[in-house]
Amino acid sequence: MGILSNPKSRQLIVEKVSRYNNILSGACYVVGVIWFMALAYKPFNAKTYFSENALLPGVVESGFFFDFDVSSYITEVKDELKRDKRNVPRDWLYQKMREAGLETYKQNYTIHYPLHILQGQFVPGQNVYGILRARRASRVEAVVLSVPLRSKSSELPQTYGGLIVMLGLVRYFIRQPYWSKDIIFLATDREELGMQAWLDGYHHVHSQYIRPDELPARSGQIQAALNLEIPDSNIQFMNIKMEGLNGQLPNLDLVNLVVRLCNRHGLQVKLHNKADVSDMEAETPQGYLQSAGTMVRMMWAQASGSPSGNHGLFHRYHIEAVTLEAVCKKKTGRFSLDTVGRVVEGIFRSLNNLLERFHQSFFFYLLPGTERYVSIGLYMIPFAIICCSCLIKISFHAIKRRTLMKAIALWVKLSADASKPDTDTDIAVGQGKAGSDKNVTETTAATQEKTGEKLDTKSLHDVVEEDTDIDDHDDQPSGVLSILPLVLSSVIMSVLCYTGPELLSSVAVPFKMNVEDGIFYGFIALFTASLMFPKMIARRTSEEKRLNFDWRLLKALTLIFQSLMLFGLALMNISLAYFLAVLFVPVSVLVHPSKSRVSQWGQKLLLLLISPFSILYIATVIRSLGDKNEGGSLGLLGNAWSNLSHGVLLTLVDRYFFGNWLFALFSFAVFPNWLSLWSISFCESE
Repeated sequence: MGILSNPKSRQLIVEKVSRYNNILSGACYVVGVIWFMALAYKPFNAKTYFSENALLPGVVESGFFFDFDVSSYITEVKDELKRDKRNVPRDWLYQKMREAGLETYKQNYTIHYPLHILQGQFVPGQNVYGILRARRASRVEAVVLSVPLRSKSSELPQTYGGLIVMLGLVRYFIRQPYWSKDIIFLATDREELGMQAWLDGYHHVHSQYIRPDELPARSGQIQAALNLEIPDSNIQFMNIKMEGLNGQLPNLDLVNLVVRLCNRHGLQVKLHNKADVSDMEAETPQGYLQSAGTMVRMMWAQASGSPSGNHGLFHRYHIEAVTLEAVCKKKTGRFSLDTVGRVVEGIFRSLNNLLERFHQSFFFYLLPGTERYVSIGLYMIPFAIICCSCLIKISFHAIKRRTLMKAIALWVKLSADASKPDTDTDIAVGQGKAGSDKNVTETTAATQEKTGEKLDTKSLHDVVEEDTDIDDHDDQPSGVLSILPLVLSSVIMSVLCYTGPELLSSVAVPFKMNVEDGIFYGFIALFTASLMFPKMIARRTSEEKRLNFDWRLLKALTLIFQSLMLFGLALMNISLAYFLAVLFVPVSVLVHPSKSRVSQWGQKLLLLLISPFSILYIATVIRSLGDKNEGGSLGLLGNAWSNLSHGVLLTLVDRYFFGNWLFALFSFAVFPNWLSLWSISFCESE
């Protein structure tokens, strides 16, 4: 503790740490980012395997076949869609299920859109489902096969191919005696809304915005689910989609099961339209780039927090589910619906062998290919190294702050003295309490002459009230009180951001303004006000109105909050945490008050680029890259700007309907963290 108590030693430590802390922080950031992306390289990841041997996919012998004319059924579905472009063929499907001898029901529900969308009108919907009761068990467990119902006017690809496969499996499964679990065949209306209504009705969950009727019949506990999105019989390959709500992923054993059976039947399966790298090219630069691109595509889908299909809503009920999406050619494809039917039959027969819920294998992973995976034990190490940049900067500011270091030194010193009671020291302390400050100094000096030790006579309270920085000016504010207005103001701005949509939507309706535009431009106004946030809370001095506070303390607290937020988020959605860390960590480490105009404006420009509004716009631009844009780069930027307001509204709607916490995360974590960094860039330079 002598080193911490000695001003010269402490000053030497500060100089050495300040010389190397930026280099060390930058090195940790670069190493972490490179290490994380290097995990897509084949030698750094592992091959997938089955942890649950009860699935037994290798012993499943397929016997599926269609006992009806597939082309005639496809024609009937198309005719049903042509009758009314807005309706879906639920009545036709209901009749076909009943004819096959399945226990068939309908479920009605109503949707009440939030934020005064549709001015409070209730939108009706209806699901169709049938239950095949198990003959060899007590019917306490079930598996689900679902297909979304889409109208002719839907912008998404049709799914009548999936309906045909479902009907073929109904007629085939009902003749088989070996089922030990109930099988639920479900067709949902209005995409995720219908699926959420059915799941809420099945689990007796009540919602303010999705109001399902009571289900006429139920089955047992659902173990797994498979969702089909097949538009036609001319199948080129299958996409497997696994990303769920808030970045949840299914058990890796289920993904391995689907991939293994697709490969067994010769049905090519891809991940986000990207084929696996061959063994010959896996360790080449081209093979690495392809694997890294596949992993980044998966991370991008997971980071959005929105489910990539109807399967994503099962995860919140601890039900493992994936979606098989068929990519078809216009004329002739390589595979037919018979192949898909045999794959689905194998999946359900494997699930039928399960003796317990999915609990082995991994729930947190990244996939650079359908047969390669990166576990949480691998990707958390480089992610922690990235966040170490903030921790290194925090330790530097702790050394710079004399208050913290002297308080720790005094506390340890007093604890050591308490463990070794000394009569003279006790007398000196007692005289110090009764006498004047002069007597305290004389008595303490006499004690030091006897014991040969040096005891700091300042109390812990006096040390905390001292000037905090070694090289600060006398008028430099310090302590919690100097940053309290900033912290409280950022919390108020966060609350306004979170509660703003309801207020903005209620104001937009009387003015006959589009709710989407009202919310979007209201957020723009709030973001503009946040840019003036430091000026609004700046204190007025005799010279000028300037922002002056203990910026090192605020930055240390900001970095601690940011690190805790990123680490906590990484345990739920590693993709979103990684993207936020890549953006925020280097800028948050570099931001500091500066006398140079170039440095000041450079920091402000970097902060504007990582602001929540800029992040949303950049994400919209990236998502618009796959769309057809006229006018080149300017057309892309304009299209992204027009889609930004719609994307914000969809994120808010997902929050009310499904419980998506992406908006809450940006409101209460990302936004206040950015406001603190923005305030530091306006602080008075020393």
